[in-house]
Order: sequence, then C-alpha cells, then structure tokens
Amino acid sequence: MKIKLLIVDDHALVRGGLRFMLNDDPEIGAIIEAVNGHEAVTKAREFKPDVVVMDYEMPNFNGVYATREILKDNPGTRILLVSAHHSREYIMEGVHAGIRGFLPKEARSKELVEAIKALARGETWFKGETAELLAPGFVDTIHPSGERSKEPVLTAREKEIIKYLAKGMNSHEIAGKLSISKRTVDVHKFNIFKKLHITNAIELMRYAIKHNLVKV
Repeated sequence: MKIKLLIVDDHALVRGGLRFMLNDDPEIGAIIEAVNGHEAVTKAREFKPDVVVMDYEMPNFNGVYATREILKDNPGTRILLVSAHHSREYIMEGVHAGIRGFLPKEARSKELVEAIKALARGETWFKGETAELLAPGFVDTIHPSGERSKEPVLTAREKEIIKYLAKGMNSHEIAGKLSISKRTVDVHKFNIFKKLHITNAIELMRYAIKHNLVKV
C-alpha cells in the first residue's frame, strides 16, 4: 500500500518543492498540503495520513502543538518534525509531543525520502548529530537512583517567553519582540502553564525567580 503523506509548511515554495520531489516515487501515494498547524490538524483528521512532514515554526499552532493535536485523533500517524532549530531542547520538545523522527532543514532530499519511508514502516528516524543531541536529553531525565526527574522540560523558546511574561509583557508585545504571531505566543503560554502546573501570573513569576530566569 502506498504512503499517504501530509506536508505542513507555511512556505508555498517548500511545499511545492517537496511535492515535486516525491510525486514520482513509486512508494508515495496521495500527497496533501497544509499551510499552518491549525490546518494540519483539520486535514489530518479528514485525510488520516500515514506520515506527516511537519515544519516546527509556523503561525496558527507550531509543529509541536499540531503534533499533539493530530495524535489525539490519529495515534497511528507518524510525524517527522523538520526544523531550522537543531538543538536538544527543540528535539526533546518534539519527542515529548510524540514525533517519530527529526530532520534539520538543511538535510539532503535523499535523507528526507528515506526518513518518510522509515516512519511509514513503523521505524523512527533520529540519526547522526540528532541522535547525539537526543541521548543526553534522556540521560538527564533520570536520577542516579533510576527514578525519572519530575522537573518539567522547557524549550529555549518557552524560557524566553517566560522572561517576557515575568516582565509584564502581553502576547502581542512578545510576538513583536520575537517576530512570531500572537497565536504562536499564546500556544507557548498554554504549554508553559500546562507543563509547570500553574494557573496565574504570580505562580509564573515565582517559578521564573526560583529558576533564575529573571533578576530581582
């Protein structure tokens, strides 16, 4: 059976290039596209793709948030996260959301095709430098006693947003500072509050001070 593929990226040129590259592959079947995370969730619910090639940074839900939402409805879908942010924190954020593979945006076309096919076979794709970055992330979550740490894993972007929130900035102001959409900031805020199990700005400030994210 051919692979049903969903390509999610807010750049038409990227989506078109991937479609052109994959159209003639005999193992690839239907290909659909989504321009942002929100549309990806909607189309995945209808199309039920085998594999999703998911960009990380997008308006209207980033790739990690979209991954979580897609897997709620389609737990069998395999998601390959593609990002220009090739750091352990970004990769770990994706892993916690449920991705099955990761590729930096500078990866070769051949590697992307191989990754898509590997995920469709039920395998994972964390290779080379990505695997080296990922391994310490898992080691760091385990205490010497063998018990897993209960400390939440925050991404670099989430820590950055906490700093601005602790300074009293609103979502619109933070979006302007970071050159991202207000919706993306709101999604990050939702994830931060959920991870930290907090409900208000005072609790957030306490967390920021305790972890030296802001100066007092």
